[in-house]
Amino acid sequence: MKHTLKSLACLLLLSLPFNFYAQNLLDLNGWTIGSGSASGFSQNGSTSENTREWGIGPHGNRVILWKASPDAGGGTSGGWDSNYYAIDHSKEYRVSVWIKKTNSNNGYSYLGCTGGGSHVLNLDGSVNNNAYFWVGDPPTLDRWYLIVGYVHGSGDNSTENYGGVYDGVTGKKVVNITDFKFQTSTSSLRHRSYLYYDSNTSDRQYFYAPRIDEVNGNEPTIAELLGIMPNSLDELSVGTDNLPSGYKLSVGGDAIMEKVKVQVEGAWPDYVFSDGHPLLSLDELQQYIKEHGHLPGIPSAKEIEEERQDLGLIQQKLLEKIEELTLYVLNQEKRLSRLEEVENENDQIKKQLREALDQLKKLGNNEN
Repeated sequence: MKHTLKSLACLLLLSLPFNFYAQNLLDLNGWTIGSGSASGFSQNGSTSENTREWGIGPHGNRVILWKASPDAGGGTSGGWDSNYYAIDHSKEYRVSVWIKKTNSNNGYSYLGCTGGGSHVLNLDGSVNNNAYFWVGDPPTLDRWYLIVGYVHGSGDNSTENYGGVYDGVTGKKVVNITDFKFQTSTSSLRHRSYLYYDSNTSDRQYFYAPRIDEVNGNEPTIAELLGIMPNSLDELSVGTDNLPSGYKLSVGGDAIMEKVKVQVEGAWPDYVFSDGHPLLSLDELQQYIKEHGHLPGIPSAKEIEEERQDLGLIQQKLLEKIEELTLYVLNQEKRLSRLEEVENENDQIKKQLREALDQLKKLGNNEN
């Protein structure tokens, strides 16, 4: 099944519309077999530390990879600075690259950017003249990771970092990284991705598919970049890049379905009608509501806000309360029936008393 999905992923990526590639500001036509710098990409380190060769990319297909092969000197160990590309400072841009490290975690991997015209800003408004979205080690060796950073528009006052390191197998964001912001005088942007300070000559770091995309709704989604929808149907996010741990599906926005079935774990609330089910008195129920502000057994508003709503559990609890309410109604009906019986008995007693009084009056009149 996994091999079938992998093949489907490759076919999907090959059949993506032209704008999937055209949206990329970087010109990758210079990524041809060879060593050193390439058209649009200036090497980081020596020529021997930078080569481009055929290899297997993150989606399982054969592609041209940029390979960093560090020498024993450490320092610059491979990678590039791209050309500068014109941007609109009022808009948001996304900077990304795939990387895979092998052999050891000697040195550090980098993804950064440089603003032309003026440097980019940190989200607190301070100038950053050496902006890196991420510096670190890939979480696992010999595994592809998609690194994604954002540069916010100059008028965006958000201080939230959206970038992250995504596992190429699971699609999950495994590391949160740093975003930046344009100044109004920033007119261009360049892509920077490196291996640095690696002195282990057996190490290799591979780079694939660097991108700069304007975030305008036409850029490929993170899921498309990852190839997650065909690659791993076991976990899926739609309209969002956030898939919380322990969940299989995350939808950012409204969803409409013709039918939903929830497989409920645990007992269905027919136990309410068993003889052993404890039913609070109405006085006890009133006191509980007064103290806690919600029905017993029902999550509070705070719990729902913190832990979200479990649809199956809530359905169980609502049915439990409906069945308990039915018992309350039936008990009240019994009490009302008993009251009616008592009232009827009282009416009969009153009638008998009236008849007795009438007879006593007649006896008194006869004696007179």
